[in-house]
Amino acid sequence: MAQETESRPQSGQAYTVTVEGVDSLAPAIGEQIREVSLSYQLQATPPPTKAGLRRRADQDVQRFLDAMHSHGYYDAAVEVDIQSPDDAAGTVAVTFKISPGAIYRLGEVAIIRTDIPQGAVADADLLDYLNLVPGDPATADSIIDAEGLLIRQYRIYGFPFAAVPSRRTVIDRTSKLMTVHYTVQTGAPALFGDVRVEGLRDVEEAFVLAQVPWIRGTVYNIQQVEEYQRKLARTGLFESVTVAPVRSAEGIQGGQQVLTVPISVTILEREHRSIGFGATYSTEEGPGAHAYWEHRNLFGEGEKLRIAAGASQVERALTGNFKKPLFMRNDQSLVAEGAIKDVTTDAFDETRVSSFIGVERQLTQSWSVTAGPTLELISQDTEETGQDDLILAGFRTGLKFDNTDNLLDPTRGTRLQIDVSPFHDFGGFNESFLSTSLHTSHYLSVDDDGDFVLAGRTRVGTIVGAERAEVPAANLFFAGGGGSVRAFGFQRLGPLDDDLDPIGGRSVVEVGLEFRARVTESFGIVPFIEAGNVYEEDIPEFGELDLQWGAGLGFRYYTDIGPVRLDIAVPIDKRENIDDDYQFYVSLGQAF
Repeated sequence: MAQETESRPQSGQAYTVTVEGVDSLAPAIGEQIREVSLSYQLQATPPPTKAGLRRRADQDVQRFLDAMHSHGYYDAAVEVDIQSPDDAAGTVAVTFKISPGAIYRLGEVAIIRTDIPQGAVADADLLDYLNLVPGDPATADSIIDAEGLLIRQYRIYGFPFAAVPSRRTVIDRTSKLMTVHYTVQTGAPALFGDVRVEGLRDVEEAFVLAQVPWIRGTVYNIQQVEEYQRKLARTGLFESVTVAPVRSAEGIQGGQQVLTVPISVTILEREHRSIGFGATYSTEEGPGAHAYWEHRNLFGEGEKLRIAAGASQVERALTGNFKKPLFMRNDQSLVAEGAIKDVTTDAFDETRVSSFIGVERQLTQSWSVTAGPTLELISQDTEETGQDDLILAGFRTGLKFDNTDNLLDPTRGTRLQIDVSPFHDFGGFNESFLSTSLHTSHYLSVDDDGDFVLAGRTRVGTIVGAERAEVPAANLFFAGGGGSVRAFGFQRLGPLDDDLDPIGGRSVVEVGLEFRARVTESFGIVPFIEAGNVYEEDIPEFGELDLQWGAGLGFRYYTDIGPVRLDIAVPIDKRENIDDDYQFYVSLGQAF
């Protein structure tokens, strides 16, 4: 019950709020008290009358009691004292005194099924699954969450319409224990029936049905329904996807008879064509621009075709990528790539026409592998070998792991890419070589919202089987620039010729670490440190890596399509006549 002194606050006077008695409790309780308190939240707008302040405080008393009960403190008591100042210009003091009392703990948990006359005390395995352990605090969140888990348990094991129509909790003030009884209406047990698709416009129904992960007539399992919905959503073809069993009175009321339940798929297609463009800038590469056109449903079964063009001082390129899902099996896609590139760098000049065709197979939700032959026609000019015309045939193999939560701005998870590709040149060099590389990146969110993320990356690679001068220049390893060690200019790390131009190498090592801090909804800062180098040997001596270190500060502006990135980096140990004082980059998306 709320209590207050006889002192009367002046109309509209400012007031302070103090809550006593929660410091010794879990921090979450104090946070919830502040969140539910009208007196605290509306402190900047004091009520104009004494009655208004009293009503506000009385409402908080009940809010505080509800908050304490939700954490298992059912004997809690709350008193409020409102103390007016001696002068009209003073500040009113509102003090809440909370006596938490003893915490109540879980006692018996019983599951009562409407189709079975007698109830049953839940066994230890079920209690563990429900996160209801006898003796643990009887918190509202755990009891409510357990209800959802209980329903899900039945829906996993063949009851699509399981529900908990009632939940009864009883507290014993002597033993300080709470008994919880869940009444479960299981509905009828069911098998998967026909799949009914609604809402299709341009996508073929056969494409939607081909991705069903279950076999008709098998026991219903909500996990497979959710997997199917995720698979359809990941195609990028639909604005919304809903997959659910078709409800019926017979299915909801239940009985001993096993039903065959149809599954309804309701779809809203998105637009399948899009265009886009962007721009980049860096100190050494200068300005750049790119544009693309994409069709995500070329022949009606999710085939994706993307044509892109880009131009900068370093590279002019026209590329095409095609992907056909469900190629010969449900977890496999046909992929094809083609590109025409004209490259002008300090290391080499090159015109290259390249092609690749292969298959991409999804091994698990996170693992995939891509493999197929490549053919490239190359005309290159280097200081070392002059003009060379090459015909490079190879076989690309890539193993990829990705469990991150976002493509352009990941906050959690790991990415790993291993590429192993043998090549043979049927042109001027007539040499064979094997190129192997490993890229990794890891993202660790240090808060629940992903606003503060520690991100790290590594890159290592090696080329064996041919001398450096017998490998096409663009197939060598280079380091430095926006996608590499940002403190150094484009391709400026590694061996240099007599004119201090890069010549590339047969091995590379890079590491990087950055802290991504989103300080407001729209802006963030990113301090980072990176190191790397390129080596003429195929495997450099570990003690002679001679990594070149750089550090910098980035700024991010967050948009719906990803963060706009502005980075400034400086070399820690600047090399005379080679490195600039700083490098500057503007682009879309995180650095890695």
